[in-house]
Amino acid sequence: MGSTVVIVSVDTEEDNWRSVRTGVSVENIRELPRLQAHCDRLGVPVSYFTTYQVVSTPWAAEILRGLAQTGRAEVAAHVHPWNTPPLDEPLTPQNTMMKNLPQAVQRAKLATLTRSIEEAVGVRPTSFRAGRFGLGRETTQVLIEQGYRVDSSVTPWISWAETDGGADFTGAPLSAYTLDGTTDPREPAPGGPLLEIPLTCGYSRWPFSVWHEVYTTLWRLWPRRLGPAGLASRLGVVHPIILSPEVSTPGDMLRLTRHLVAHDVPNISAYFHSSSLRPGLTPWMRTNADVERLYRVLSEFVDGLGRFTTPIFTTLSGAARLLATPP
Repeated sequence: MGSTVVIVSVDTEEDNWRSVRTGVSVENIRELPRLQAHCDRLGVPVSYFTTYQVVSTPWAAEILRGLAQTGRAEVAAHVHPWNTPPLDEPLTPQNTMMKNLPQAVQRAKLATLTRSIEEAVGVRPTSFRAGRFGLGRETTQVLIEQGYRVDSSVTPWISWAETDGGADFTGAPLSAYTLDGTTDPREPAPGGPLLEIPLTCGYSRWPFSVWHEVYTTLWRLWPRRLGPAGLASRLGVVHPIILSPEVSTPGDMLRLTRHLVAHDVPNISAYFHSSSLRPGLTPWMRTNADVERLYRVLSEFVDGLGRFTTPIFTTLSGAARLLATPP
């Protein structure tokens, strides 16, 4: 039985699910010590992709600093462009996607967050995820300029193009690959200095390329949930899966991972939002029971991996060293 590099990351962000600049709160960050203790028991280090609003709140930054000092967590960067200074651009849906902003604005916002994390936590971040997965070619250029070594914004087989002009990651590799700032983020640039470790997304059946075409065609023809695509999902014929305990069952998460392991993908990456650790803040976690379900799903997923692979749990930075450290 071979081994698989396994990453668990948390988009560590505001309580506010909508993109706002006022009335921002970060109370969900108080739940991170419980989460870290749970992951410590599972033997899973955590990468915390952290926004400016979190790290600029002193008590929240103190929590993150304490987690980083344990050596079992990484504090990474997560730009929410709508409330990361400078805030000279209007707040519009399109502007919540970092890729849609002028490169100079992207550069300034990333510099603000990078500096803020370094000052508040004591460690300069080298891993990044774009808010709303809004990664573009110019974004990768800015990341390289500012010394970032790892990105984890790509969601293979998911397109956000119809969501406020987001990125289309259809057909992106499932394995880690390198970028050099000259290509579309889903197109590898061999030897590039930025390692892309995609989030793990796919379908309940292999090959994903075939079933993606089937599923998206059904949705285009019958977009309602009770149409053929919804029926295919309910009957278990085929359905999309994201490796996230927020929205997936342990069975689906393990099924997706089995496909990747069987086809020699060396890395899997699961994620969820810190705001899901408190009920009522995200669409999926409305009650305390929902939150407890998230913890249970995460545990069952981690425990089940050993049935078909030897998991190597690590942070994004650790994964970069194991998979393909850029030159």
